[in-house]
Amino acid sequence: MLGLTRKLKSLFKKTGSDRQHAKSRSFDINTFNRIFIDPYFNSCNLRCLYCPVGQGLKLRDMSKGMMSLDLFEQIWAKSFAHYRGTIALYNWGESFLNPDLPGMVRHIKEHSSACLLLNSSFSFSFDDRLTEILKYLESDTIIISCDGFSQETCEKYRVNVDFNLVMHNIELINRNKKPQTQLHWQYLTFPWNLEEVKAAEQYCKEKGIGFYPGKGGITSDFSMLPVPRTSDRERFRCEFIFHSLSINFDGEIYPCCAYYGPQRYSLGNASKNSVQEIFSGGKGKETLDYLMFQSNGNDGIFCKHCVERNVGVLESWK
Repeated sequence: MLGLTRKLKSLFKKTGSDRQHAKSRSFDINTFNRIFIDPYFNSCNLRCLYCPVGQGLKLRDMSKGMMSLDLFEQIWAKSFAHYRGTIALYNWGESFLNPDLPGMVRHIKEHSSACLLLNSSFSFSFDDRLTEILKYLESDTIIISCDGFSQETCEKYRVNVDFNLVMHNIELINRNKKPQTQLHWQYLTFPWNLEEVKAAEQYCKEKGIGFYPGKGGITSDFSMLPVPRTSDRERFRCEFIFHSLSINFDGEIYPCCAYYGPQRYSLGNASKNSVQEIFSGGKGKETLDYLMFQSNGNDGIFCKHCVERNVGVLESWK
């Protein structure tokens, strides 16, 4: 992550009041260069083979839920007025199933300079919803998650997918998006879809779409915890929180997008306190202190269990 070490060194930014009160500090939300906000948690129209949501399994003690536009606007007003990073409007569910998604996109574009990242299988018939969203997008990115170039191949992993609908939506997006809006095709590779990679890649080349094949990320031996990632073990234990902080449909904040419960590890609720307040004290600051080697952490910090691979404290989703 570019500039991460510099951000960590100045994690707490001085405010005007510091001239009188040197100990007063305010957390800078731009420390997080990407934040996930989940419009529709634990619900999807597909049944992907190894995805816990797709398989209809209860995600720990987490309930299904849809974020309302009112709640989204409350959260935004509390924390994001000066946010300049990237907002990913998706996570553990199909965000386009939320009818308030266009309103959320409009609100972000009208009230901030943040960039937007949208990701979907696009296996749905929401032409009006999709067209409205495209009106607001500028230098933003849309990711298509499709793992084949035929119905027979796509449905092997993304069960219930309608490949013709996916292609219809790709054409709709490409026809209506602004030139500066980027469209990318994410193609997870498995043994059964390798022969169609070239056809999908050629289609993207002809249409001016970015094509990104990669090994299937969620497989039958998928770990319920991510592998902690860091470019410098001497400075911090894991860097996921700085580009994967996640706000759930109910406002609960979790340390990264790979996390989906249990709820007791929430760092706080973004509808009750600002992100700045949550990371200036309490579990938010405790988590950052642990990740930055400023403390040894405690059992109430989920990141400690992940980093130390102490998965016994959680139930398996399998």
